[in-house]
Amino acid sequence: MDADDPRSRRQALVSAIVEARRTDEPVVFSSADARVRYADRTLRLEVDADERERLDELLAAYHVFKVEQPATRKADDGVVYLSAVTDPKHAADFLEGLFREVYGAPEDYELQISE
Repeated sequence: MDADDPRSRRQALVSAIVEARRTDEPVVFSSADARVRYADRTLRLEVDADERERLDELLAAYHVFKVEQPATRKADDGVVYLSAVTDPKHAADFLEGLFREVYGAPEDYELQISE
């Protein structure tokens, strides 16, 4: 499933998150420059130093998302695990912000969703 405008991306994100929760199977969201894995209400993403600063700013606006410290400390450099215990719509809004504000994707970026 591909989506390239904000509204259709959010709808696609919500549907994919609902399905991932229903089937208990991971799902991967990606753009040209980034890849985020969602599984068991956890997001796994990779960020460089600048992206990590922007991620911290985004997390300040989305208080329900938290860095999972034990998993992130044990992970490779640049890998961050986030607790995503929220409703699918809020998670979709966060993911849209993640791609746009942290990874710098343009407004019309193409979101790809895969298992």
